[in-house]
Amino acid sequence: MVRRPYPTYRDQTHPPTTSVWRALRELRAAPPGRATSGSRQKLFSSALEQSEQLFTAAGSVGPASRPLVLFYGLSQAGRAIAACAPVPMDECRLRGHGIAATQMDQPDLGSVIVKDKGAAGSESFTQVAAILGSRSLPSEARLADVWAAILEVSLWPLLSSTHPQLSISSETDQPGAETMQAMVSGLPRMFQEVRDSDAREEAVRAWLADYPSLTGYRFLRKGAIPDSGPESWDEMQGTIGCRLVWNVAHSEGSAQRKFADIAPWKGRSLTASSRVIHSRFGGDDRQLHPLLAWWAVLFTLSMLARYQPGQWTQQIDVNRSKDAVAIEYLLDSALSAVPELILAAIDEVTS
Repeated sequence: MVRRPYPTYRDQTHPPTTSVWRALRELRAAPPGRATSGSRQKLFSSALEQSEQLFTAAGSVGPASRPLVLFYGLSQAGRAIAACAPVPMDECRLRGHGIAATQMDQPDLGSVIVKDKGAAGSESFTQVAAILGSRSLPSEARLADVWAAILEVSLWPLLSSTHPQLSISSETDQPGAETMQAMVSGLPRMFQEVRDSDAREEAVRAWLADYPSLTGYRFLRKGAIPDSGPESWDEMQGTIGCRLVWNVAHSEGSAQRKFADIAPWKGRSLTASSRVIHSRFGGDDRQLHPLLAWWAVLFTLSMLARYQPGQWTQQIDVNRSKDAVAIEYLLDSALSAVPELILAAIDEVTS
């Protein structure tokens, strides 16, 4: 199938990257949160300056070196996030990577393993996870699965990806509703080919079992898929959707709280009623913060570029690697997506 790389409506709502960095630069003269003075102010401002310079430099180099520069640009931004967060001084100084990549010498990029180093909150990755109120990666995760958790690269997953990111949109707006209804989109079209309604429900339910945040749902109508309607079809990605329903307490705001439990992270340019969820990976059924998904992937790619340069060169060769274009797309997307997530994370920890 020839991929049609048309921009989505969401792509067109993003602010220019120069405007995002301008907003970040504006914070440095009067930092938010706990970084208003002293050593934390110096840490916040200098780390953001380094981050901006590294991201600017990343835009001028190709994929052979870009992961190295991007990762350290994000790592420095993590220090700025920690500096303004409501945590003690000793917890806002990030130490070490806190994350490791293994099995890097294999030909399948998606099967490289990424995992945190344990001792929650003791090194950079787990420290930032704790500050953002996010899960970490306590058990081994395939790079392809963490990659699939990144909204901005959903059009270009790695070849060995098995479960894509799903979109979930709340369709319940009554304040005291006893149920919460949502459209879940991104399911493979193969389910439409299952004619028997009972068999189709069983197949869809088995496939959704790898999305633990959806636990407790029922299908809106028997057959799961026929009720979804054309608004859930995505011709470009070849996916479909179905409507799910959850029972909630009969109280004001309960449906909204249930939706937030299912999909806690707003992410970049999403809304309060339209978000995304990823499948189970890494030993924790909760959703990984969008910034940490980028962190884990960029760290892994930087380790490959640094310690396996020959293999990395082959991975990014479009004449030899089927993942090369997906890698290029992610590295290009990082230049605009990650700064916006950095800005959002600073707002999260200081609002």
